[in-house]
Amino acid sequence: MIILIDGFNLIYKFPELESLMYESKLNLAREGLLKILNQYKIKRGNTVIHVFFDGKKDLGSEVRHDEYGGIKIYFSHDVTADFLIKEYIKRDPNPSSLYVVTSDNDILFYCKRFSCRSQKSEDFAKWVDKFLFAPVDKEEKPVDVKLSGSELEYWQELFKKR
Repeated sequence: MIILIDGFNLIYKFPELESLMYESKLNLAREGLLKILNQYKIKRGNTVIHVFFDGKKDLGSEVRHDEYGGIKIYFSHDVTADFLIKEYIKRDPNPSSLYVVTSDNDILFYCKRFSCRSQKSEDFAKWVDKFLFAPVDKEEKPVDVKLSGSELEYWQELFKKR
């Protein structure tokens, strides 16, 4: 599965990352998102993730592509991340195999046009949070039930009647 993510759109759906953005700690927020997505990628397995961010990696940076733990990162520079996502969808030979995460209505409409699967960022963030951080129930161990002879005869008779 290939997942395309509208980076800043998703950052604002994780409260701890959103607060970093309001504190003007862009790089920390971006890195926090990539760490969460990397954990998701590892736990999920066999998933390719592309994250698109508006603007440049850093002031004056000419980096347009980067990678973090196997996650492909794109910086839009003079265009928008929305434009890059749409171009990726348009150029993919099988856009129906793509899964797009955004809350941008224009991109969601574009996904429908190209038969991409999509999910709103807030729903994806909740799902990832639950997937990664929900407590794991301990596996139930089968109980070895021993029936007495009379109990066994009772159940055998009951099932014979049916």
